[in-house]
Amino acid sequence: MNSVTQKISFKKLCLICLLYSAFFTFCLYHNYSGLAYPFFVMGTIGFFIYYMRITERTIKRFSIFYIISICLLGIDVCISYSYVLASFNYVFIFVLFFILFLYNIYDDTTWDAGRYISAILEFIFTAIGYVFRPFKDFSIACRKGDTQESGDTKDTDPEQKKNIWYILTGLAISVPLVCVILPLLISSDIIFSNKIDDMFSFVWDVQIGDLIFMFVAGFFMAYAMVYRLTDRLPRLDEPVLDKRNHSPLIAITVNIVLLLIYMLYSGIQIVYLFMRQGELPDGYTYAEYSHEGFFQLVFVCLINIVLVLICRKYSKDSLALKIILCLISACTYIMMSSSAYRMYLYISVYCLTFLRIYVLWALLVMAVVMAGIIVYLFKSDMPFVKFALVSFISLWILFVAIDPDYQIAKYNLVNHDDDYYICRLSLDALPAIERYGDEQILDDYCHDHKYEIRKDMTIRTWNYSKWRANKIYRNTKD
Repeated sequence: MNSVTQKISFKKLCLICLLYSAFFTFCLYHNYSGLAYPFFVMGTIGFFIYYMRITERTIKRFSIFYIISICLLGIDVCISYSYVLASFNYVFIFVLFFILFLYNIYDDTTWDAGRYISAILEFIFTAIGYVFRPFKDFSIACRKGDTQESGDTKDTDPEQKKNIWYILTGLAISVPLVCVILPLLISSDIIFSNKIDDMFSFVWDVQIGDLIFMFVAGFFMAYAMVYRLTDRLPRLDEPVLDKRNHSPLIAITVNIVLLLIYMLYSGIQIVYLFMRQGELPDGYTYAEYSHEGFFQLVFVCLINIVLVLICRKYSKDSLALKIILCLISACTYIMMSSSAYRMYLYISVYCLTFLRIYVLWALLVMAVVMAGIIVYLFKSDMPFVKFALVSFISLWILFVAIDPDYQIAKYNLVNHDDDYYICRLSLDALPAIERYGDEQILDDYCHDHKYEIRKDMTIRTWNYSKWRANKIYRNTKD
């Protein structure tokens, strides 16, 4: 028998999932960046803690990092009004939730990045198989009685159970029919529409279907997640085997070839780019030479990080290989510096955009992760996955904290004449425009974004950046 059903009855589980679904719908319905979002995040954490308590599991110590990170990202959603930042935050919150689940349910001591990625994907896709589990449990409860709730092992009248089952089945079938038929009838007759209006004291909107769908989806999602957490995946209980059993000669050969190329390339970067010595090809200026190639270098740096990790995972321990990989890592740092310097020069000539500042942040993340890889080469018991995850999330929270759109607007207004791109930034940029821009660009920005700025907010959808922008907008009209 499932451990959840041993601890809690079907009726009680349904009630909990219905309450969570109502909470989920209230917080997220037509609300992508409001004040209710961090409450949804904290409520979901509370739901998970409650699940851990009823299944008599202990929450592991490192969970505090995941919980704090999720909460900070959730809070940022209602502080910033940037669609880009919000989209990234949603993804990171989603992934961190599943990492939190897996970390507490399974022993991840030997897990590497590959196991975590496959575990998250397997966890998500296999959870789909539990979506219709409430129907099965309801059928069992009708046949055998909910003994865990009542404590009575005697069956009730079978005929009465059948009648209840028929009634509930009829209601379940009627709900989607009503959701389709009622809006059609409302739109076909104005008198009928007005009567429905009067009955429910609010304007009937076909979006009520979205609300119902979200509520129902939230219930089935919560129910399926409870069962997915409870029914263990046998493969994830198996430790990741040490695969360092291949000859290091292959890795040494490949990396020596690459190292020779990287050393030549790094030397050129030092002489021609950093020191500005040497003779450039005809028709090339140092400005033109410096303002290209940064994206290609970022990609090569990513390849090098993956390559070093693969060699570390599959090759036998070899001092020669470790030295070569350290030298490749050193060359990678030179390439990162070259890419960052090229991007800096490019920004100084043109302007700052979100993609360009994001590239600089990504280079910083890779630099920190590469430092961890170097340590990992010589210290095999280092929890590299956790180090990389902590570094990535911490630096992302720092990136969000600097308010990228504000910094972009500030830099471009002080150093460049770029009204077009500034007017495309989110409401986060408006304080910088008010402070560093002229009256014309402020008017242009407010005109382009007046629908967002003036849109009404409730307590549920309140957003700090939008509230601040509305305040600035009113001051410009006074």
